[in-house]
Amino acid sequence: MATPVGMDQTWRFGVYEVDTRRVELRRSGTPVKMREQSFLILVYLLQHAGEIVTREELRQVLWPLDTFVDFDHSLNVAIMNLRDALGDSIEKPVYIETVPRRGYRFIAPVTRAEEETRNGLSHPNGDSDSPLINGTNGAQQAVPASAETPTRHHHRGLISAVTGLIFAAGLLSSAIWYLHRPLPPPRVTGYTQITHDGRKKSLAGTDGSRLYFNEMPGEASIGSIAQIAISGGLTGQIPVALPSPMLADVSPDGANLLVMPVPKEDSVTYPLWNVRILGGSTRRLGEAVVASYSPDANSVAYSTPEGDIWLVQSDGTGAHKLASVGGSVTEIVWSPDGGIIRFSRDNELWEISSSGLAPHKVLPGWPASSDPCCARWTSNGSFFLYLAGDQIWALDERRGLFRRPPAGPIQLTTGPMSWGRPIPGKDGSRIFAEGTIPRGELSRFDSKTKLFQLFLGGISAQGVIFSKDGKSVAYVSYPEGILWKANRDGSNPVQLIDPPMQAGLPRWSPDNMQIVFQSTSPAANKPSTYVVSSEGGSPPKLVSEISELSTWQPDWSPDGRKIIFNAIAGPVVAWVNLKFDIRILDLDSRKVTTVPGSVGILGARWSPDGQYLVAGTKDEVRLMIFDFKTHQWSELAQRGVVDSPEWSRDGKFIYFRRPRGDIGVFRIPVKGGAAEKVVDLKSWHDAGWDGKYMGLDPTDAPLLLRDISSADVYALTLDQK
Repeated sequence: MATPVGMDQTWRFGVYEVDTRRVELRRSGTPVKMREQSFLILVYLLQHAGEIVTREELRQVLWPLDTFVDFDHSLNVAIMNLRDALGDSIEKPVYIETVPRRGYRFIAPVTRAEEETRNGLSHPNGDSDSPLINGTNGAQQAVPASAETPTRHHHRGLISAVTGLIFAAGLLSSAIWYLHRPLPPPRVTGYTQITHDGRKKSLAGTDGSRLYFNEMPGEASIGSIAQIAISGGLTGQIPVALPSPMLADVSPDGANLLVMPVPKEDSVTYPLWNVRILGGSTRRLGEAVVASYSPDANSVAYSTPEGDIWLVQSDGTGAHKLASVGGSVTEIVWSPDGGIIRFSRDNELWEISSSGLAPHKVLPGWPASSDPCCARWTSNGSFFLYLAGDQIWALDERRGLFRRPPAGPIQLTTGPMSWGRPIPGKDGSRIFAEGTIPRGELSRFDSKTKLFQLFLGGISAQGVIFSKDGKSVAYVSYPEGILWKANRDGSNPVQLIDPPMQAGLPRWSPDNMQIVFQSTSPAANKPSTYVVSSEGGSPPKLVSEISELSTWQPDWSPDGRKIIFNAIAGPVVAWVNLKFDIRILDLDSRKVTTVPGSVGILGARWSPDGQYLVAGTKDEVRLMIFDFKTHQWSELAQRGVVDSPEWSRDGKFIYFRRPRGDIGVFRIPVKGGAAEKVVDLKSWHDAGWDGKYMGLDPTDAPLLLRDISSADVYALTLDQK
């Protein structure tokens, strides 16, 4: 890897100091953890302070030309981590300014401290006026070698002794540096494909010779539990005498499965069963949100909706509460020695001792937007693997007498492939994970043929919305998250935003001149509302009046004078704990008001005549209508889960999607009546973000994104020198 560090240098700006000799960023004298790539970027920006540094320059700094890497994604992550380390903001930068479509610029005042060099006992001025060479009066004296005095012998001995001490000190310093230098980070150096059927799977564990996973044939039904040799081959089914079984974990010896059957009714907990692979005997352990085996398989740790962690013996006895940690616990994993339990709570990693003591965060200060999940330790406990942003990361937990591991999380994978739960191999040299190339196919339901047909050429896009005049269409490419505008037939596409920004749920203004959309800012770590010209050419603008709020799902009023949105006043944490409401920004007065009675209601969409709002609820089982004349909410009579409500063009019907239970697309009259199923989706395979996407074309025909991704299990070679 090329490096911009050409010599030992120290820069100072604000309360920060960058020391290239120590490869260290310090804040008020305290070291700040930072990844290597982010540090190299910072040094290069400091070397060119005040100048625009292009993304191509940074590519040449970080990666040689023959290096295969998803450059844009990796650079975006490195810049995000750098801003996080400096506490900087992309909207109001203090140190690093983003120059749209060009690169970055370091804008804070910078000073450089030159380190003095001392060469043994030489005179500071480098001249020969030294009493070790000349007489005390400064006049040069020639002394024959045969006439050397005891003083001259003493001086020569002193010089030799000092030189020896300096040499010994240098050796000692080199030895100390070598023993204390950071350990080389782990790397993924190869990939081997194990399955070749392209079907979705969810890995749960390995016994060292076989991998165990859930087969997931579609969105509408739970698949089956299966296994395959770690070297590949045929997939074998594992019969389990439980309805809708879902594999949660595999005991380390491969003798037992932890199975959580999916209940028919909506529930946040699952029945927890211990199942013997040989013989298929089952034993009920309790009700859980998530669960996992201890290293000796004698115990199971599981969580409850109340934020409690419980322990139970694998034979079902001895159940007791281990700790009350609060929040939403969505992940539990044991350390290989059984001494630590780590868990994910409110999008952050925590840990406690296996006796329930000393709960604390594992990654304090790490962005909550990374949303770490699906974690496992390697068998020797050296690395803690987890997923963040569909890529595999590692915490280096190797410890030694002298050497220290690299600071901060290490990204092991990059590129277009999205990864599933990493399962470490028993030998410590491999990681098993499902790799997916995400891709969708935009489809339109034809009410005459009762079939889905490709729409706009089957582009991989979601959030499709047509302008009010019906002449143009806007959409978000999947999985890139780029907002585009095109003619109604998809021709003449125009890109409206640039990475790293990702758009969601765009909506046209009534005059067809602007598009409002939601996007999560990497620096602010919250969803925000932006507006961009539908003609392109200018960057999107943050809606400044509501920039201090976390906002999402914006929409225009029919007259174009207001924007409605969901708002969170506090930090974005786990969904179960979110408190939000619906607010309206008046674009004339620039004032924000709250819709009465809207706490817990989300996804509001304005009716074409401006009289009503339609929205769902946090529990996803109610479809609500707000009347601006009466300022009251009422519920439409339907039973089941509600997602993606949309108005018909004439404003007489509400279309919505039901992703669970009686799965399909429905419509219901605004004035009341029964919900009518328009499309049955029991065999539909979804792609895309933002839940179960559904849109409408100008004729009110449903639009959905069909999943045509390729998903298989891979073995990743882990190099851990």
